Amino acid sequence: KMELAKTLGVSSWKLNKLLQLAEDEGYVEKHRMGRVFSYQLTPRSLALLHRVHSTLSSVLRATPLARLRGVVVPGLGEGAFYMSILKYLEAFKEILGYEPYAGTLNLRLDNESVETRRRLRETRAGYRVEGFHLDGRDYCRVTVYKAIITGNGISISGAVLDIDKTKHGDEVLEVIAPVKLRDVLKLRDGDRVEVIVLG
Repeated sequence: KMELAKTLGVSSWKLNKLLQLAEDEGYVEKHRMGRVFSYQLTPRSLALLHRVHSTLSSVLRATPLARLRGVVVPGLGEGAFYMSILKYLEAFKEILGYEPYAGTLNLRLDNESVETRRRLRETRAGYRVEGFHLDGRDYCRVTVYKAIITGNGISISGAVLDIDKTKHGDEVLEVIAPVKLRDVLKLRDGDRVEVIVLG
């Protein structure tokens, strides 16, 4: 246990707390072996490791298509609206392999990134969710790009939405993820964020 604590760079007390939490959450099982304890990974932890490995492998294999930089700005609720429409949500889940958090992070891109975004659009890359008619209303096409979002030194796998008809100009980028990005990346309005768009 001392060697593990040293490898992880934590104290023995912190390691004990982490192991207890992992046991409480069903990720490890503790077994007594004489005067010492051994810990064994459970099927739940192995399934989690498999998902993480699969995600990291797909990210590492992907070719970056573009690098976009901007600052966090308040949204108009437009992204959250799209996330509330079941047909869009089901399409996003099929493309991304997860259900995105019900809201978007809005970034105001710098001038260079606006031009990069326009060039990206011309490549016809990304995954298209075609428009449709529902309950007397037309819904526009949305292009989804898988992406890595980085803020405050933390990176999250997510996606970029390019909505055909939007109140925003090309300078505002809508980003989604399986988590609330503002919380996980500890973002406030004005914070800088980098988005690597993947092919």
